[in-house]
Formats: sequence, structure tokens, C-alpha cells
Amino acid sequence: MKKILFLCTIVFLVISSASAKYVVNWANYDLIDTGNDVTRGLAYNPQTDHILVPSRINDEVNIFILEAATGDTIGRMNTEGIEGGTYAINLIDVADDGFIYVCNLSAPVYTPSSTFKIYEYQNESATPVLVFDNVLDTYRMGDAFAVAGSGNDKYFYTSGWQMTELSVLKDNGSGTVIFDKYITLPIASNARHGISPVSPGGSIWINGGADNAAPALISANGDPIAVIPDSLASSTGTSSILHLNLGLYDIVCVTNAFPATVRSVKYFEDILGTYTFDFFGENSDSLALAYYDGINYTIMNNTNATAVLDYDSRRHSLISLVGYNSIASVSLDSLIKASTPRDDIWTVTIDGMNDFFPTDHVGSSNGRDMFLTWSSGKFFTGFTGETLIDAAFQNRMYVAFDLDPSGTEGSTTPPEDAGGVQALPFKADVVIMTDSYSAEDYMIGEVYKWNGSQWEDNTASGWDYRGNNASQGVLAYSSTGDTALTEIAAVMNDKGIGTNYTDISVMAYMADKDASDDVICAFPDKNPIGNGVTFDHYYYIPELGTGMYPADPAYVQVKTSAGTSVNDQNQHQVKDFRLIGSYPNPFNPAAKIVYHLSHNAQVKIDVFDISGRLVSTLIDSKQTAGEKTVTFNGARLSSGVYVYCLTANHKIIGSRKMLLVK
Repeated sequence: MKKILFLCTIVFLVISSASAKYVVNWANYDLIDTGNDVTRGLAYNPQTDHILVPSRINDEVNIFILEAATGDTIGRMNTEGIEGGTYAINLIDVADDGFIYVCNLSAPVYTPSSTFKIYEYQNESATPVLVFDNVLDTYRMGDAFAVAGSGNDKYFYTSGWQMTELSVLKDNGSGTVIFDKYITLPIASNARHGISPVSPGGSIWINGGADNAAPALISANGDPIAVIPDSLASSTGTSSILHLNLGLYDIVCVTNAFPATVRSVKYFEDILGTYTFDFFGENSDSLALAYYDGINYTIMNNTNATAVLDYDSRRHSLISLVGYNSIASVSLDSLIKASTPRDDIWTVTIDGMNDFFPTDHVGSSNGRDMFLTWSSGKFFTGFTGETLIDAAFQNRMYVAFDLDPSGTEGSTTPPEDAGGVQALPFKADVVIMTDSYSAEDYMIGEVYKWNGSQWEDNTASGWDYRGNNASQGVLAYSSTGDTALTEIAAVMNDKGIGTNYTDISVMAYMADKDASDDVICAFPDKNPIGNGVTFDHYYYIPELGTGMYPADPAYVQVKTSAGTSVNDQNQHQVKDFRLIGSYPNPFNPAAKIVYHLSHNAQVKIDVFDISGRLVSTLIDSKQTAGEKTVTFNGARLSSGVYVYCLTANHKIIGSRKMLLVK
């Protein structure tokens, strides 16, 4: 582990005190049928910030779309052609490249000739495509399902009740999924209720649920590696499993499905391959999930122990589903601090991606990823992938800052001609250049500042910065290997980016150092790469406040050089259309829904009941620009809450609730 010291060393990840508990953000009961276990799966989609929930509620094949921030149901995915199996639809997962996969439950022992099926969606608006349809063993598959990887390097995992093996499938690169191998499980049913790959084709966390098979880690060949002790996650009654890497910690989360609680366990592997487990939080960190209103849970009992967990990377929260109980979002903030600012950062610690969480990820460009966070004294940017380790010393990384976004100071002309860049997307006040090096080390570079008429660099004062001295305005380090990372911390002092600002704009790019060479990557990724480009997108932060997650566009926005917010990180929103609202609300029996179109578009307005069932399509046609009104008549419907959803050009604009009172 390499460290760049500043004054003193303080542990930067904050684990809570012994009183730490999960906090419920919201709970949704709309898709829970307490008399029938029809909703068994969910997945968080980071591409859209939605939760996708397959369900057989009301004896229909559905995939409901929920807002991750609120749990509100806002629509459904197309399920045309999904059929067959013991249950036609059961579980769902989102691959690393954003493709969505849904499986059925296949149990030939109960349903002769039943085949296991996987359907692929390119996105939430797509039509499902059947990519696998075959028999996997002869007993039961689809009780557990997971996808890992991207592109042609995707692995699919599934198993089921009383199964002695786990099935592994692969994307064959031609638009279909093929069988790869069976993995013999340490114990029968050892993967019935949860599969969580650590890496595509690598080791796998599995959970046996109610069959007395403890949560365990196995190799890609099925060899036992480690088992979580019963005292931390009981082998009786645990259901679902989720592996997370959060900063310095590897964590396994499980649902204790019978009492409907969530528990997290942290683990560490030493250089000898020995695994050590401990509570993540206190020994009672389990949280009773939001029970279904009015239901005595002991009487209901979750007989199938069906549950699933996923991680909301924008809010540092677990999304949980217990089949007879609820869908809920629970915050991890009290157990590990992932929001900004990181008040206790006095060091830059480089060991993989330990300074950055998924909540810090703001963009990808040409095989590189960018992360943002800040402390009370520094503004951190991190870049992974092929970064500044360069034996030819060709590459340079530039981070540009506009410290007065509403002002007129600064320059759009970059201080160096690397990559032949024609213009920055804003009037930059400070540009930090970090040079390449041939091996991992503290980095060197220059700090350019606009003096009102030209760029001045720190060499004019007789020094360049070296990344182990905060007094020089920059802390920087670059590493290589499997977790290549370049981290550049702009210090909030006179030599760095200063101290007198409230809001801030930033963009970054890597370029070959000569004007005739190319820009290799640029952030935000809407910016072009190549030679002689003009940048026109940047990140804007209204304030370096507390409790913020950079991955959430509410905190770190993407804007154009014209100052227009484009919200790249939340692409399902279309900013030039607006769903204004409905009136009266409450209503009886009719309400008017008002919306605005900035230009001609294909418009659709659907109305759903609170369970997500479509009750009416009010409009599905092309419309001209302007403010529009449509009437919804609920005369034939019962009193209750209804949700209306506006889409334009097949993009979800927004949804609102209205209350029918008779």
C-alpha cells in the first residue's frame, strides 16, 4: 500500500459505532401478494437508476419499473413472448454492460418437458429476445440466477432447490447463450437462494437458504474456499447473497428470510489464503425489514424463504425483496461512510480503488473510468484503466477547474497544446497537468493558473509539484497492475485551487503530449477524443456540501459549454419535455393531466393502479409541440391511488400520483 502523507495519517473509511443500524429509506408493498409468492426477484439498473421487478402478480407476466429514489412504480417493460416453464418469469439481473436478462423457473420434475429460458433486453425499452432455451439437468433451475461480465465475456449462473450442481452458461458472441459447464456444489441446495460472482468466470458466493447450507465461497470449479460462521450468518433461514467491495472492505450481505432481516458480514483474505470473518457493524446489525401492514409475519411465514438483494450505487443503499414481506431500500451510511465530503481524509491511499466507492463513479471514456470525491481540504479525481504508467512518457493527464462558473474570469484555451485541443468547455481558472512515468510512483506535473491575460505555471516560481507534498498544491500518485489507478488531489490552498469558491466546474482528459497526437480519453464522455477536438461537456457541482453522492446527477451534474444541463448520468430523463401535473387532485371522477412538449414527438400516457396494473392508455400518437392537456375518467374505477406516466420518443419523462376519492 502506497501512501502520500499530509500532516498525519488518519483512517479515512469511517465504520460506525456499536449502535449502528440500517435505516429504511422507503418500503413498497404494492407488488407483494401475501397469499402467493409471486414476486421473487429484482435488480438495480445503474444505467437508468431504476429497480426492475419481475412478478406474476394478478397471474400476469410483468417486469415492473420502480424509481430507486422513492420505490414508486412508474411503468413496465415489454414482456411480449415470455412464456413457458414451471413459472414463465422468475428472476432478473443486469450485466456490467447494461444488458438486462430475465429467466424462468424450470422444474421438469414437476412440469415435464420444461426448459430453462433466458431472455435478453438491450435496455428497458427493448423487446425481449430469447437467447437460451434448453434443459439444464432434469430437476429444477431458476431459483437463483446471476449474470457477470460484459460484451462477449458474460457468464450466467443458475441453480435450484435440491440441486447438487450449479449451471454455468456463457455468451458465445453470436447473440445467443450456450451451456458451459456444471459445478458440483459442496452441499445439495447450496446455491438455491443466492449466487453472487466475485468476478466473471471467477470465484462465487452461494447461499443455500432453508436447507442448512451455510453461505459459502467456492472456486470456479466448485472447490470450497470459505464458509461464513453460523454465529455471523445462520445457515438456517438465510436467503439471497450479495458480495460487495466497498473501499477497503469486502462484504457479504444476506437476508434472514424467516424473520425478514438483513445482515452483513465483512471478510479478509490474508497472504496465505486464510479467510477471517466478522460482523459488519455490531452483532445485532440485522434490521427487521418493513413488514407488510397489518400482517402477523409469524402466521404468514415466508415458506419458500425467497429473497434477493442488490446494491444502489447512487445512494449507497441495499435494495431488498422478501417474497411475502416487502421491497425496501435500506441505507448503509451508518455502517460505512461513502458520501462526500470525506471529512477525515488526510492521506491519499493508493491500493486498488480504496479511496473511491461506486457512488463516486461519474463516467467512462475509452476504457477508462473517472471518480470524484472531496474532503474539507482536497478535491479528488481518480482514473482507472490504462492511465499514466507509460514507458514512452507520452501521456499527460489534465484536470481543469472553473472556480467561478457564473463569472467571466478564466480561459477556454488550454495551457498546453497536447492532443491539439482547440477549446475547453468553460473558462478555466486552474488546470493541473500530471506527467507520465514508467512505473508506479508519486507523480510530477505543473499547476497552471489564469492571471487575467495568460496562463502562468508553477515553474515561474521555480518549482514543479511532486505528488508527495501537499504544500505544492497537488497530491498525485499512479499505480499499475490489475487495479491501475491515477489519483490527483487538488489541494484547497493558495498553491492548489485556492479556497474562495462555492460552486465549481471540472473536466478531465488524457492526451499524448504533442499537438499532432491524440486525446486518448475525456470526461464527461460526451466530449470527443482524437486530434484537434473542442470539448463541450463538463461536470458542475452546485456546492461542495455534505452527504452528497457524485454518481447522483442531483449533486454532480453534466452540462454543456452553453451551460445547459444534459443529465448524462440519468439518460431516461428528457429535459426538454415536462410532466406538469394533474388537477384536481384528489379527483372524482375525472382529472386533467397537463404536460409540455418542446418539439414534435411520439407521446404515450399510461395510467396504472397502485399494483402496477395498466388501467388505461390515454394517448399513444405523434403530437406537435406545446402545452397539452388530456382527461382521465375514473368513473368505472374504485377509489385509490393511480400513477400516470409520460413517455416521449420512447423515453420515460416522468410519473406522478393522483388520488381518486368517491
